[in-house]
Amino acid sequence: MKLTTITLLTVLFTACNSKSSNKENESKETATSNTTTSTATTTTATDDGKDGKVSFKVNDTLVRTNKTAGGDTDEHIGIYTESTGYFSLSLMGDVPERPHRGWLNFSLKGFKFEPGSYSVSKDNHVSFSRYETINAGGEVGYEASGLEVFKGTEMNLTITKIVPDPESFNGRDWLASGTFAAKMLIKENNPYKRTSNEGVTISEGTFEGVRIAGGPTHK
Repeated sequence: MKLTTITLLTVLFTACNSKSSNKENESKETATSNTTTSTATTTTATDDGKDGKVSFKVNDTLVRTNKTAGGDTDEHIGIYTESTGYFSLSLMGDVPERPHRGWLNFSLKGFKFEPGSYSVSKDNHVSFSRYETINAGGEVGYEASGLEVFKGTEMNLTITKIVPDPESFNGRDWLASGTFAAKMLIKENNPYKRTSNEGVTISEGTFEGVRIAGGPTHK
């Protein structure tokens, strides 16, 4: 009788330990899965699509364009100033390992709300700010422009489609789509003399449905 009781207790103890071990393994697997998912979410190169879709490469590496919870929440947006004809298009993105997305900004003069292409000139240029910290600190700037110190740089921005935004509150918002590319050099402290040929290449750039604010009234 004693032997039977001891045997029964041993079986129950072994079963409990087996269940406990299985739960621990399941917990570890879930934690590993969550970590993997979290990492993938952080490094994904897709955009949330709420302010248009943007994709491009920096030095042949596909960028991360999605916003993060750390203050990296700027909108892809174009702004037009009717009184001066000045137009800027701000697109956010940088390689996944960067803690904060970069700021790619095209600046044009004489912009028209119709399909067309724009390249470097005395009035048209593009700049790219890259950041070293999550709060946009440690900025390093690059540029392509018609200034002599940026000789050899290139820019191409093509608007393939621009239509009125049906959800515009004031009737002056438009939605633009197109392509872009650029070859830039690092900005110099002396705007008339180059001391470094460090550069950056933007390629395979596309944007779709990015809001342009301040355009001609369409309602």
